[in-house]
Amino acid sequence: MLLLILAALAAEGRPLFYWGSRPPVVSVRTEPRDGPEAAVTEVHAALDKGSLVLRFTFDRPVRDAILLPDGSPVSGRLRAVVYLDLDDDRRTGADLGPLDLRTGADRRLEVGVLSVGEDFEERREAAAVITATLAALSPRARRRTLWRGDDSATPRRVSARGEWVEVKLPPDPAVRPGCRIVLVDGDRTGDGRLRP
Repeated sequence: MLLLILAALAAEGRPLFYWGSRPPVVSVRTEPRDGPEAAVTEVHAALDKGSLVLRFTFDRPVRDAILLPDGSPVSGRLRAVVYLDLDDDRRTGADLGPLDLRTGADRRLEVGVLSVGEDFEERREAAAVITATLAALSPRARRRTLWRGDDSATPRRVSARGEWVEVKLPPDPAVRPGCRIVLVDGDRTGDGRLRP
């Protein structure tokens, strides 16, 4: 039993930022969902030495969402997408129409989970890897990947604890207080601004 508890604690990532009582920049109402997919309820954002740090709060513990009752990992149950309008100018970046909150976004960050199968030769058990992908957006919303990370290869950039997934993006001089952050979670959207 003690080994199971220690293994569960080891699976938790380390915090990437001290949030204190900082309020969320985006908060959305959550209706109970049918099915196992986790929903994002809040997004916190802060600048830390030139890096944008985002914390996604889900409606359930992350490990509960990405593991089946038997403990095996599963893909697709955890997903969060935010669009970043770095210059807060809706005339630049992606053009998705005047009523779409994503219009003006320069970057797109997607967080998800990837199930990695067991490998007997490598003596590696099946695992769930939390991934993050940052892409630049063109006016037609085409994406060009700028950075990728996951909680296994880049634990100082992607971390999961409790109901939270934190992502610390590489430093970018274009990210400034006041930039707009748009959360898209299925048919739910919400936006807010990065506070100083």
